Amino acid sequence: ADLGNIYHMVLERFAGKLAEHGKTWFNFDETEADAWLKEALLESTTSYGETILYSNARYEYMTERILRILRRTVRTLKTQLLGGAFVPSHFEMSFQRVEDLDAVNIALSEHEKMKLKGRIDRIDTFEDEEHVYVKVIDYKSGNKKFDLAALYYGLQLQLVVYMNAALELTKKKYKGKDTEPAGIFYYHITDPMVDADGQESEEEIRRSILEQLKVGGLVNEDPEIYGAMDTDFSGTSTVIPVALKADGSLKATSKTASTYEFGLMSHYVRKKIEHVGKEIFAGNVAVKPYLLGDRSGCDYCPYHTICGFDVRMPGFSYQQFEKFDSSEEILAHIREEIGEP
Repeated sequence: ADLGNIYHMVLERFAGKLAEHGKTWFNFDETEADAWLKEALLESTTSYGETILYSNARYEYMTERILRILRRTVRTLKTQLLGGAFVPSHFEMSFQRVEDLDAVNIALSEHEKMKLKGRIDRIDTFEDEEHVYVKVIDYKSGNKKFDLAALYYGLQLQLVVYMNAALELTKKKYKGKDTEPAGIFYYHITDPMVDADGQESEEEIRRSILEQLKVGGLVNEDPEIYGAMDTDFSGTSTVIPVALKADGSLKATSKTASTYEFGLMSHYVRKKIEHVGKEIFAGNVAVKPYLLGDRSGCDYCPYHTICGFDVRMPGFSYQQFEKFDSSEEILAHIREEIGEP
């Protein structure tokens, strides 16, 4: 958790330093960027508690490792942006700064409201004559993957909430144009290893690294939209989770959704949040962790000794969630839940 917080702080400060020096994510010099990253890391660790990272040789090594990972991160993010037509419009966009977004101010009843807090790491946009396309990226220090079943069960609502807020924010800015979702993504902050035998060229190694660092999530299936995220790819993209067949159609391994399906998810997530909010107000605190495949709500929970959950004791059991065979099956359930034909 500490590392994740530091990564976010450094990247936010780095984006600020780019602006201070009149640079963008498209044109910064790598030598200058390394110096700004060092400054941002020093500022972030000092404000976070420098004694943690400078107390002994091990933690000094950790700061060097953090710096190496962040160097790789900013270079990769630059490469991904240069490969497409989308432009960053917001960094670390906090919900608290925008008071009137319906997406994060949820009316639960005539007298009860729930306000969501959080920040979107990055919002990118691409504009044509009639539309503004929006994608959101969340930086993760862990290798988190988007899971439609987890969304359906209310376990992974974050990216769609971010997209709802980003679309609403963009619509206010670009009045008169249609705003459409382009994609919801996680970017894994890491410095990957390449499995090689020493015969690979520098370009092959570079491509392998980019393949491992491409964003994960869901892309709009419209060719004009995903084509604007990676304007010069054939076969498999090193930027987004999309691959093409020889005839130019999408391979089954591509992680895509239609604009309509993004709309279904948006509507469903809002309804799910309302339900959760009403449960909170009703005081529903039953000890009923979920179980989905080999994952459960207890896996990383720090409060196990407080709740005392133990399936060997009478009265304790998991809330068993059904696994699905396909995304189409999940989307059918979502349509049914929100009353769509």
